[in-house]
Amino acid sequence: MRANAQVLGVSVDSFAAAGEFEAKLGLEFPLLSDFPKNQAGRDFGVFNEPFGIHNRTTVVIDKDGVVRGVHAEPRDFESHAPFAIEVLKGLGENPD
Repeated sequence: MRANAQVLGVSVDSFAAAGEFEAKLGLEFPLLSDFPKNQAGRDFGVFNEPFGIHNRTTVVIDKDGVVRGVHAEPRDFESHAPFAIEVLKGLGENPD
């Protein structure tokens, strides 16, 4: 994919656990830790307090820090990448 974009994942797990998970899955993007306060999840309104997890959410933020798209879909994992690609295209990026 060629776009002026950076993909990041955010996990409720510790830095070490997130790193192990990133390596195990062979992710091509960094998986950041939001442990122990889950502040990023709280700030974006995706932290699920009763379960102690982040709801699966994709947030596209432009280079000026403006949120351009939010996709919250916990079950259809494969819907997140196409959503982000469409938002990037709308911003004039060429992710193909």
